Amino acid sequence: MTKINISVVGLEKALSDMTKKGRQAAQKADKVTEKYTRRMANEAGQGAPVKSGDLRANVIASPRRLKLGEWEFGGTLAYARRQEYEHKTHKGFIRKAVWNNRKAYRDEMRKEVVDK
Repeated sequence: MTKINISVVGLEKALSDMTKKGRQAAQKADKVTEKYTRRMANEAGQGAPVKSGDLRANVIASPRRLKLGEWEFGGTLAYARRQEYEHKTHKGFIRKAVWNNRKAYRDEMRKEVVDK
């Protein structure tokens, strides 16, 4: 399975603070991470090579939560990794989706979690 893991560094510290503020920050971080994981999966699916449409559907349906603040997406099909890394077109559709959303994800995470 080709996987891209998205996790928030420092979330453990926020979770260890069992105050209401710490729990709220962890929940906000998880929601932002979910939003951007789903957005990246959709964008990667739209950029995936299409022959039968299976790879596209597989990538779009793949986001899942591993634990609070940690989500993953990718392709479970046998040829997903080959299409991502080895195919002669070098599309890198999953890597491009992550790259295109990294700044917006970081900015929204800062806005939501940092004290105002």
